[in-house]
Amino acid sequence: MMIRPSKILRWPVFVFLALSLSACRLTVQSSNGEDTATPAARSVVDPATAVIQSTETPTYAAPSAIPTIALTASPSLPSVTITALNGNLYIRRGSGSDFNPVGVLLKGQTATASGRDILDEWLYIPIPSQAGKFGWVSMQTIYSLVSGHTMDLPVVDSDLAVPAFIQNCSTHKMNVWPPGVIIPPGNQYPDNIIQFDPGDYTVQDYDNGKSNPNSNQGTVVDLREGDLFKITAMGTAAQHKCPDGQ
Repeated sequence: MMIRPSKILRWPVFVFLALSLSACRLTVQSSNGEDTATPAARSVVDPATAVIQSTETPTYAAPSAIPTIALTASPSLPSVTITALNGNLYIRRGSGSDFNPVGVLLKGQTATASGRDILDEWLYIPIPSQAGKFGWVSMQTIYSLVSGHTMDLPVVDSDLAVPAFIQNCSTHKMNVWPPGVIIPPGNQYPDNIIQFDPGDYTVQDYDNGKSNPNSNQGTVVDLREGDLFKITAMGTAAQHKCPDGQ
């Protein structure tokens, strides 16, 4: 029997079509498998993000606690006191004897210091009976008794002092007490001008006092910062004006 060619050709075509449809089905399933992996990848990232957020939360809360710790841990000022012994202590405007007195620490009184000067020679204390005001007392005198470690105190700055002077315009030498400084007569400029610390002084005629001690009463001078006190007469009625420019 002879087989017709048309029937032989139909069968291979059918097989070819069947195999092509199977390949397409496999391709679609593979594509769907890749799409479902994307959410899986996202699900891995999201928990990681959540972990980072949870660990950052205490980090932001910590700074708010730092000031509290710093405040409670800050050391207080050391206890340093100064007591006036054997007499009264001047309280001055700045840390030096060339500043004006602004108060007195009376004999037996004690004050608590809140600061010191950089040389550790003066203490910064409240002025008794003057609420809210402060001044400086010297630790370098026989009238002061200091208790505590002054070097543990903070350093406090003060203004610069304004110099004060006494000028002798007379023809006699003048003696200034305290401390017993002799000022030359007016014709010995500029040696007749001497700087003094602010305070109370007694000026006496040195030349007249040698010849007549009973008449050498003297003049009391209250010298303040920036003052220039001119001695124009002492021991005699004559007045002596200081030359211009002196």
